[in-house]
Amino acid sequence: MNDANLEQPPARMVAGALAHLARHMETGCPRAAYLAAMLLDQVANDTEADDHLRTHARELVEILERDEAREKPSEAPSAAVHATPPGDRLGLAL
Repeated sequence: MNDANLEQPPARMVAGALAHLARHMETGCPRAAYLAAMLLDQVANDTEADDHLRTHARELVEILERDEAREKPSEAPSAAVHATPPGDRLGLAL
């Protein structure tokens, strides 16, 4: 299968992005936000897409990326997590 068969029209990608965005807004699912941003980024970079659509898709990608950066927990886990034996953190008695 060649790449031409995998390409989708911008309207179809926007529809998919809106579905993922709705799921993210309803559930807070970070994966849904990531997928929405990925599809919107493709629209924003599609030279065949309408200029207004590309501009707004790019804006939404930036918003989703800012939200993702704001929601990420710090990279260093808290000392309390390390003080608890692994089985206890999972609710298992080892």
